[in-house]
Amino acid sequence: MAPRRALAAVALACALVLAPVATASAQQQPSAGLAVTTPSEALAAVDGVLDGMAKGAADLQRQAGSRAGGASTGSEGSAGASGSSYTAALTRDEAIAIAEADPDLQAWLADHPSRRTAAEFQAKDKRWKVSFVGGPKDAEVVEAEVYVGDEEGNIAEVRTGPQVAWMMARGYEGAFGRAVNRWRIWIPLCVVFLLVLLPITRPRSLISWRTLDLLVLLSFTASWAWFNAGDISTSVPLQYPPLIYLLARMAWITVKRARMRRPQAPGPDAPARATRAPRTPGLPGWMPTWLLITVLILLMALRWGLNGLNSNVIDVGYAGVIGADLIVDGQTPYGNFPDDCGQCDTYGPLNYISYIPFEAVMPFTGKWDDLPAAHGAATLFDGLTILALLVLGWRLAGRRMGLTFAIAWAAFPFTAFTLSSNSNDALISACIAWGLVLAARPLGRGVMIGLGVAAKIVPAILVPLWARHPFPRADRANGPRRLAVYIGGLVIAALLTGWVMFLDGTDGIRSFWSRTIGYQAERESPFSIWGQYEWLRPVHLAVGALVILAALIVMRWPRRLDVVQWAAISAALMIGFELVLTHWFYLYIPWFLPLVILVVVPAWPDPEPEPAIPPGRWLSRLRRPGVRRGTAAPGAPQAAAGDGGMS
Repeated sequence: MAPRRALAAVALACALVLAPVATASAQQQPSAGLAVTTPSEALAAVDGVLDGMAKGAADLQRQAGSRAGGASTGSEGSAGASGSSYTAALTRDEAIAIAEADPDLQAWLADHPSRRTAAEFQAKDKRWKVSFVGGPKDAEVVEAEVYVGDEEGNIAEVRTGPQVAWMMARGYEGAFGRAVNRWRIWIPLCVVFLLVLLPITRPRSLISWRTLDLLVLLSFTASWAWFNAGDISTSVPLQYPPLIYLLARMAWITVKRARMRRPQAPGPDAPARATRAPRTPGLPGWMPTWLLITVLILLMALRWGLNGLNSNVIDVGYAGVIGADLIVDGQTPYGNFPDDCGQCDTYGPLNYISYIPFEAVMPFTGKWDDLPAAHGAATLFDGLTILALLVLGWRLAGRRMGLTFAIAWAAFPFTAFTLSSNSNDALISACIAWGLVLAARPLGRGVMIGLGVAAKIVPAILVPLWARHPFPRADRANGPRRLAVYIGGLVIAALLTGWVMFLDGTDGIRSFWSRTIGYQAERESPFSIWGQYEWLRPVHLAVGALVILAALIVMRWPRRLDVVQWAAISAALMIGFELVLTHWFYLYIPWFLPLVILVVVPAWPDPEPEPAIPPGRWLSRLRRPGVRRGTAAPGAPQAAAGDGGMS
């Protein structure tokens, strides 16, 4: 009776409020012929209304109880989300027949036959899910799923192969980056990228390896387009030609410059070569400084505007915010993530530390909502990379070079794709770009590459190479000291980030390896040829061994490095590492982009050949008393020093 008393109280209150109004209205219009309702009549009418409302409420309650107790869960009908029942219009056999008629499904099943078919009616969405199951009974695999609309009898969606288990393989519009995927934004970015970097005012200069390098960077677009169409069987093979070309190109530039620096026999002009001042790289671009500044400002406004107004946060950004929230609460991220992001603790500690300032200002709500902290962090990573490239180019050859470097990043569509996905991948780019800025300082190199490794493990492939000093005139005698300083930088980076693993005592240490390197080593993914074709396993292992071997060889060769070779080898190693990844994605292109920009964008002068030492000179040095090999005699001119790092 409690609900009835509540309804009676509400109705009585309404009657008491409205009765005077009705009475006053009747008194003001006596000629209308309307009878005046007395209080007793009003109460009687209210009581009748209450009886009707109570009866209706009881009927609704009985209906809800009967549905809850005996709701149909079969294939012919079910209760909808709104509480109303819905009976399927199609039968199971009709839904299967509609699904089997789809040409995409037929093409897939021709190569991947199914053993049985299952159909399930989803009342909430008013559609049928028809599954085609293959494989042996003890290891069944869902080869395809077809969703059939029950009311229209049409095919709503077809998922084949990897699309069944991997949502990112289904080609959903805007799943990564939202608006930046639109051709009216992507194509103009490509055009600006080429207009700024190519010498369009000198058409004859357009036919060059440099032009091809820039076009190959943009050629990832072909693979990306097929990915957005949900065809990863085509998109995955298309991602390898540009990767292989760029790796080969970086290796060739390294070998070519090493050959040019081979010692030559001393001639009449040898003293002039030895004292010639180093030449700065040229800039093939044609835009004046004011126009470069304008273009950069417009690009940054476009990128950051899209990030704020029309972008999304993928699981990577979600992981960063959760990890920062855990650290603020005094917990290590490793092993403490919620179930909806259970494998999101696979990144290094720097990744989660970087989100802390933004999570403190815009706290995590516990839900995967707009996540403003992820937007802020991604914008910071992007801005730090642009600033580093601006400083790098400015130090090399002035402000026009710096602006061109920054535009090369800002106009490249895949960096905008990364930013609009609010990923953490630009953090790797920022660490590498600032490492290039600090290339002449062993401590700075060590700290930056150490921070890169603390964000994601991939930059670890560069640790041996970056121990070398990338300048040919470095004093070899200071090599051991510089190496010690470089190692000190690595230690500093480890101390700045490693404390996160100790927040839960030793539990974080135990979880770190299995949740990061262990998980990535055993990860399965259809986004590489290694994941799509298991018979390539021996080739996969061989390529991985070659990359590791190359990382060790460059510790000694080339004997002397300049900054171009140093950056080119670094880019080749990063690309080689990406080639062996089982899970590869377009967000990884920015990892090596700052290195490729340094090598490709400027017009670098040929290196000066080193003067050869006469054959008898070393023997005469060794025979002199008190003079060791590699130490110049008093008064003798000092020979050209090596790189001094690991040589």
